[in-house]
Amino acid sequence: MAETQAQASPPVGKCVPCESLDKSHLLSSEKIEAELTNMTMWEMKDGNKISRSYMARNFQCAMDSLNAMGKIAERENHHPDMHLTGYRNVEIVLFTHTLDGISANDIALAKMIDAEVEFDYSPKWLKSHLAKKE
Repeated sequence: MAETQAQASPPVGKCVPCESLDKSHLLSSEKIEAELTNMTMWEMKDGNKISRSYMARNFQCAMDSLNAMGKIAERENHHPDMHLTGYRNVEIVLFTHTLDGISANDIALAKMIDAEVEFDYSPKWLKSHLAKKE
């Protein structure tokens, strides 16, 4: 997609309360990799997390996307680690904190973020990022 903004339709997944999860709810590496195949903006991080990094057009666009993700996280009661550096470099890190690994909640939340958040990327970052994906 060669646009600076991206939005898709909402997925059907919903987060389940983390206190009801145990280690048996951790996803296998194979399952995570299979899910990430269709989630091109996300990647494995540190073996037990998934992350999405991007450069926003400017500070306000970075904050707008972070606030939108925060609303989804509150609604779902599943909270990512969110990092803003250099005034527009954003990294979102998802994992189920109580399990110290990736559960279906993390995949569901990542899909909700992809579907519901409007991202306004830096045109230069977007161009270089799309070139890497091809």
